[in-house]
Amino acid sequence: MNNTTSSICPSILNYNSAIHISYIIWRICGLLCILFGIPGHVFSIIITTNKVYRKQPVSLYFIAIAICELIFLFGVSWLWCVDMSLIKIDPRQIFSCGIFYSLLIGPTILSNLYLASMSIDRSVMILYPARYRALITRRHVLIRICVILIIIIIVMIPHHFYYYYDKKTTLFLCEFHDFIDRWRIRLWPFIHAILFVSIPSLITYISSIILIHNRCKHRRVTKNHLSENARRIERNSILILFVTIAISFSIFPHVILEIFTVHDRLYNHDQYCSTRWKTYKILLNWFLTLGALNYSFKFYIRLVISKIFRKDFLQLIACLALRRIKTNEQQIIPLKTRTIQI
Repeated sequence: MNNTTSSICPSILNYNSAIHISYIIWRICGLLCILFGIPGHVFSIIITTNKVYRKQPVSLYFIAIAICELIFLFGVSWLWCVDMSLIKIDPRQIFSCGIFYSLLIGPTILSNLYLASMSIDRSVMILYPARYRALITRRHVLIRICVILIIIIIVMIPHHFYYYYDKKTTLFLCEFHDFIDRWRIRLWPFIHAILFVSIPSLITYISSIILIHNRCKHRRVTKNHLSENARRIERNSILILFVTIAISFSIFPHVILEIFTVHDRLYNHDQYCSTRWKTYKILLNWFLTLGALNYSFKFYIRLVISKIFRKDFLQLIACLALRRIKTNEQQIIPLKTRTIQI
């Protein structure tokens, strides 16, 4: 028994510097998430709901993805505020840990699936341009978004009964109830990894490759005499592929961490030591850091890629600035009137 305990809790390792660095990085990235991620998604929702974008079926995907990632960022921001002692109550104490886990992980799954579904529609538009408007309508897209949402809600409901939170003993996000069958808990990370991360990422890869192939084919047909718009689309297609790869590489560590923590918590549940506590704190900090970075900057990536979106964003900023000037002028006029009367 002593040999087993020493292998699980090695006394040689000291993670003090590692845990300190992970806390610093998590606190910086959490602050960036609050300052840039949440406002970015709010701007994205406002811009995408204007009259021009509302006519496009794809805009529904952008709105759904922005809402999902906004929910995730609110959850991460709450944990960051608790970690910084700005808020005393942990969200896992207000909700059940299963509900909070569903609110945190569920939106990331929905974001991946919506991105994959949008990639499929983009591929249909490239492969069947004549039939695209008949196949992809706002009604079809809205139905698909609602069906995916209902399926994920049903999938996430059991987690309310699987998990609980104890401030003294919880090492990662949540703890497992003892009465739950182990195979159910062990199966979920692999379902998450295969169905909700790997397959959507693969679909997005294939769509990006189809887009690049279409641009290369167009270049051969036009014999390199491309218009400025065609060159911009070609550059954006390459950028989309690299962005897709980067997003996938930031998502996969989440899944690996989840598989590792589930396996370790199931087999070493009764063992506790300071080394394992520090290890889990480091893993949790990196889990939240990667999530905050991945789901904070899609708005800014789209701002760089899309010229039309960038133009609409600048118009929105100008409109907000003009409205603020008018509000200030309306507040100043009554003050001048009172001064004259005096």
